Amino acid sequence: MQEKEYLTVEEAGEYLGLNRTTLYKYIRELGIRTNKFKLDRRTYLAQADVKRIQEVKEKPWLLGTDEDKPKDEAA
Repeated sequence: MQEKEYLTVEEAGEYLGLNRTTLYKYIRELGIRTNKFKLDRRTYLAQADVKRIQEVKEKPWLLGTDEDKPKDEAA
């Protein structure tokens, strides 16, 4: 991975081998905060968060199971 502090969503998706929709699913499930900077319309992820997504992608059990979710979210 490039040694940049922040990666665009496109760069992160390319690095992780994920399409945009799947990447945003990981972001939502992990509660990751996206970043936008003044005068730039793109959305960024911190490099540490991209590494966290990669770890969960490789070891999905780190997220827990569907039984761990509240009943209204399990569907």
